[in-house]
Parts: sequence; structure tokens; C-alpha cells
Amino acid sequence: MTYRFEEEDFKNLYVLEDYYCTNPFCDCNHVTISLCDKEDDNNRFSFLLNFNKTHGNLPNHPELTSRQKAIIQEFMEEVNDEMIILFKQRYMEAKAYGETNPMSYLMLEQGRYVNYMEMYPRAKQLLDFQYGDEKHFVEDAYEMDPRTDNKSVQLTFYKFDTSEDRPPPLFTLMYYFNEAKREEEEAKLEPNHAEILLQFVQFIPNLNDLLKKRYKEAKEIGDKLLKTAPRLEVTPHKVQRNEACPCGSGKKFKKCCGLKLN
Repeated sequence: MTYRFEEEDFKNLYVLEDYYCTNPFCDCNHVTISLCDKEDDNNRFSFLLNFNKTHGNLPNHPELTSRQKAIIQEFMEEVNDEMIILFKQRYMEAKAYGETNPMSYLMLEQGRYVNYMEMYPRAKQLLDFQYGDEKHFVEDAYEMDPRTDNKSVQLTFYKFDTSEDRPPPLFTLMYYFNEAKREEEEAKLEPNHAEILLQFVQFIPNLNDLLKKRYKEAKEIGDKLLKTAPRLEVTPHKVQRNEACPCGSGKKFKKCCGLKLN
């Protein structure tokens, strides 16, 4: 979406561009607004517009000038409910696009395990099971990097809790396809966690084959990411790995644009 924005007190005509996170699992609730001088593309500045009608600076972006801050302030005074509704609609469209195009938000990072549902948002087979009288579920995460053949899955166990949007994990287990390694990891579990694991294994038919299949699919996505990643030269930069990414995604630099640089 682009539309004109100008104020009588400012001589330049600006075009607004809006950018959205496509990750359907990210509840960011904001849009990145970029105001670009219609006559000079180098005269561009950006900020975060939250859906509660507040705004914020993009992390690690250049300090805004007093004139740019004044333009943003004038712009924010013109933000009305209709505009917020429009931005929210486009936000939902971006999330819907992400559900069918996970490659639009997935990042390849060696050593990082990614939730299978984040790679395949429309996967129908969920890893839920019954333990006693309570319903539980498991999130399975995989390292996508095809250069690392670790043959392992990170399993995180949860108990369903309708009172919480995101219940706390009960425990996490590294599940190895190598039986000896797997037994070694399972031996470290607390007795009650070992019982939950046993019930889970018995509840999901052909669990080992299912996890191997998903492992292969994760590596296939990683291979695509590796082949399609932008080939950018690494240049000196002051942004540290654990700082917020300057693009405004809300992620750490090492999990966002830092991946592309590497």
C-alpha cells in the first residue's frame, strides 16, 4: 500500500510504505511504516506504528532528526480508527500469506531448532496425547541446516491449559534416532517426566518413523533456504549478535538479518 502524506508546514511530499511480519506464530501487533520523499528516495525514515495508536523507534536505526520526529508526530495525530483497521487487515493478510509461504519468514541458523508447525503451519497431525485425566501436547523442533546431520529432535512437553494462551513447558527432551543416545537422555528425566514420555510414546503410533519423516522435511526446507539465501558480503558492523535487529522485526540480530549476512 502506498499513499501520499504531506503537511502544510513541510515542503516535501512523502509516500507511505507499510511492511508486515508474515510469521503466523509471531504476535507482533504492529506495522513498520516507512515515509519516503517522493523526489528523493534517499530521504527515507521509518518507525513502528502499534495498533494501540502509539509509535516507537526502530532498534539500531539512525537517530531521527527533529524534523523527522515532527513529521511523525503530525502523522500520528492523523491516525484514526479507519487507518488502524486497514493496517490490521493487511497485517492479517500478511499472516495468512505466511501460513502458505513459510519461506517468507523462516531463517536458517546453525544450531537453532525450529518448531515443526512453524515450518509447516498447515500440518494436520498434532502431537497431542492423554496422560491420566489431562490432555497434553508436544512441540517437536528440528535443526534445519542440511550441513548438520545431527539426527535429533527437540521435544517440549506441555499440559493443555485453557486459562493461558501459552502454557509453560513441563520439560524438554532431546530425542535421538540413535537408540543408545536416546536411552541415555531418557535416563536423565525425573520419574514423573519419564512416565509422561512413556505415555506419549505409547499414544502416538509409529512415533519414531513420524519424527524421522519430519526431520527429513526440515532438512529439505533448510536446503531450500541455503540455496535461496541472498549472497551478501560480510562487512564490519557495530550491531552485536544479541542486540535487536535494525530492520525492526523484533528479533535479535543473530536470528534475523545476521543470518543473511552470514
